[in-house]
Amino acid sequence: MIKDNIVEEVNKLKKQPGKDLVIFGSPGLAKNLMHLGLIDEFRLTLHPIILGEGISLFDSNTQMRNLKLLESTTLSSGVVTLHYTM
Repeated sequence: MIKDNIVEEVNKLKKQPGKDLVIFGSPGLAKNLMHLGLIDEFRLTLHPIILGEGISLFDSNTQMRNLKLLESTTLSSGVVTLHYTM
């Protein structure tokens, strides 16, 4: 559990050998890490459902950035997976 020095501690984790760090289903945490400049890429899953409410990953406080699409896949269900890098 990281409570202090978030940028420093996450950067230490990113430098360690092993697999990538991944966030599943936590737009609030992802948004906070994004605002701190700690996210290198996004792997988003787009479900073709209109809900009207929910927690947005990107909001008016999100810094504008050009993302580069690395890969997209459309599944038979209509779900689209998108892989972007910063």
